[in-house]
Amino acid sequence: MTGWDWFLALVPVAIYLIVMGVMNLTRRPVVITGMQDRILLGLATVGLIVVGPVELFLPLPVYVAYGPAVWLIAIVLLSLVIGLVILAAPPKLVIFNMSPHEVRSIVSETAVELDPESRWAGDCLHMPNLRIQLFINASLGWRNTTLTAIGNNQDHQGWHRFGRALAKHLAVVEVKPNARGLFLILSGCAMFVVCTISAFHEPTVLSRLLSQIVSF
Repeated sequence: MTGWDWFLALVPVAIYLIVMGVMNLTRRPVVITGMQDRILLGLATVGLIVVGPVELFLPLPVYVAYGPAVWLIAIVLLSLVIGLVILAAPPKLVIFNMSPHEVRSIVSETAVELDPESRWAGDCLHMPNLRIQLFINASLGWRNTTLTAIGNNQDHQGWHRFGRALAKHLAVVEVKPNARGLFLILSGCAMFVVCTISAFHEPTVLSRLLSQIVSF
């Protein structure tokens, strides 16, 4: 693999680590939807997929027939596949930088506010009027919590209402920054710098890439 291969494969991962680190260092809990979480993860891994499996199993006749345009076709097809996976995945919410017992307390408060018939069964929460049934899963070391849908009887509109109400409650909460977020930021920055230096040490590869883009 050339330096540019490493650049294309790992720079999206580095940016993803930096974004996750920033979320864990904020003084306010950050809540994102499952779709947003999967989009971030998809963007982080698209370079690895293109440089890895796509390039490895790309038929040579296709490359000969389409030239550099084959990479555009591969990226478009890959984006469609990732988009299909994102749309087909069950609803979920991810909350960054907040302890599990604090999350559970605010989730309960929000659930009762939207649906007075809400009830807990262990780590599962059922909101019958909103047609939401979720499982709360906490990562103690990272202070991140995931609310994942369980069962097939889910109302996406109910999840949307619940997510907006939960974000509104979390907006007024102040928490301590998670020091582990600094590790993610430093790791991402180090990866970005190393890959960039490795890529720009190969000017011939860069000039060939630019000439292919111009010719396309």
